Amino acid sequence: MQVEALLDGVLKRKVADELEVVAIRSREELTRFTGCAIHQNVAASDRTVHVKAWVDGKFGVVTTNDLTARGLARAASRAAAAARVQTTPAGYAPPEPKLVTEVEDWDEATWNATPEERATLVARAVRGAAEAGFNASGALSTGGAEIWIRTSPGVDVYHRTSAVRFVTVVLGKSGGSGYAEFSGSRLSEFVPEEPAERALRKAMASEKRIPLEPGEYTVVLEEPAVATLLGMLSSMGFSARAVLERRSFFLGKFGEKLVSDLVTVYDDGLHPRTARMPFDFEGTPKQRVYFFRAGVAEGVVHDTRTATLMGTASTGHALPPPAAGWSPMPTHIVMEPGAASDDELLAGVERGLLVTRFHYARPVDPMRGVMTMMTRDGTFLVERGRVVGAVDDLRATESGLRALSLVEAVGRTQRLITHGEGFGAYLVPKVRIGKFAFTGRTERM
Repeated sequence: MQVEALLDGVLKRKVADELEVVAIRSREELTRFTGCAIHQNVAASDRTVHVKAWVDGKFGVVTTNDLTARGLARAASRAAAAARVQTTPAGYAPPEPKLVTEVEDWDEATWNATPEERATLVARAVRGAAEAGFNASGALSTGGAEIWIRTSPGVDVYHRTSAVRFVTVVLGKSGGSGYAEFSGSRLSEFVPEEPAERALRKAMASEKRIPLEPGEYTVVLEEPAVATLLGMLSSMGFSARAVLERRSFFLGKFGEKLVSDLVTVYDDGLHPRTARMPFDFEGTPKQRVYFFRAGVAEGVVHDTRTATLMGTASTGHALPPPAAGWSPMPTHIVMEPGAASDDELLAGVERGLLVTRFHYARPVDPMRGVMTMMTRDGTFLVERGRVVGAVDDLRATESGLRALSLVEAVGRTQRLITHGEGFGAYLVPKVRIGKFAFTGRTERM
């Protein structure tokens, strides 16, 4: 498929004042397993082009899978027609081209991984659970994406990336459960025994669980739980759109110390340990944006629209046209590591909880960063710095801002989390929080 030639061809058609064309080729092949056995192999491959046409300061967008010259010409004409019937100018214009840093996260072997290769890795992942008589379920996926962006103002960028993702939940014989995941860009870096054994240990340790009364507890949040906490804060307040719509907890508070000085959180699409993307879906280079730097509220992410409306520059965080209603949005969130080992994180807990992850997270009060969510797949009671047993899952209702303001220690290592309730990728450490509010508990059936 000669994508470049096809995109150049549609740009040469004078159907609008300006054209922006985004082409995406994606591929995902997935092996699912349950009961320690593979039960499904699926594959999806797609080629999509989004054409955005500008006429008299207004725009229309058409998406097509017809990547012939005729199909793209038809999409451009329809986008221009849609732009002409708009009643209000957009208030901004397509961005001018800027220098983009090239990064290479492509691995041919990962893109072309076969079902047989994935099956071999899954067999290694489930071996321990099978020997213990436990039920390991989950999925291993491989593939990636290619992205081309061409515009009449001169933006011309391309990026390709490969991806591997593994998720597993291990269920015990008496209701215990454990969770773990792996994300990366190269299948050769995936060692299936490592996450599988983490999940199995949690399932074994949580076979016998006791009920615990709701209340405020000191917590050690593992990386998946931290990712959900930050993901909820991101959706509520890390975007310039949220500030413009006066629904962000940052409103009127930039420059103030809102959280612990142990907390530094930013978005960085070029960080070498995340799922890198050097530009956004307008072709604008991604910039590192700090949300909290040593506890101080610093900034939010922008696309061209919000930057124009707020009199600043885009930070390179535009989402693709189908997600324009959410744009801009962070997609590569990083929390800086601290100095604490795992043992040191637990040592500071007199009586509290170790939380593997949250699920079913929902916003409650965005202006205060309040969210509600449930613990899942490994929640443990900690006393005098030691894990002493598992507890039934609990509902948390907490302000993410308050939680981050009460951070007492930050782990020294980070893990990349891409599966959960957040948007994008999260490179995060474990954290210990002095007080965390739990407002209900799960009744076991």
